Amino acid sequence: MNKIVAAAAVLFATAGAAQAATNISNFQFLEAARCRGLAASEGLGKVDTAAIDAFLREQGESREGVVRASASKKISGAQREADLAQGDKKAKLLAERDGVCAAWIAGGPAAAKG
Repeated sequence: MNKIVAAAAVLFATAGAAQAATNISNFQFLEAARCRGLAASEGLGKVDTAAIDAFLREQGESREGVVRASASKKISGAQREADLAQGDKKAKLLAERDGVCAAWIAGGPAAAKG
């Protein structure tokens, strides 16, 4: 019985450490939120946002309200910016979405590694 309890404790400790490893800073959370807005832009050609939505939802659970509110503003601002962009600005935002944002859109840093 003690071996089962010990094994369960190790399992939970390992799971907690793995979850903690995927936590990101507030700055990264806001960066991911901007990427979510770019991904949802009709002007850039909307891409699937299911993975980044789930990632932001998970990461947002432990954030202060002000950080979550800032993330919401980042999403809507980036989407609006991208929807209105033309020419060089549109090309720059597409490069950002398809480059820097690719890992976030795929579901965060863990998705990029595996």
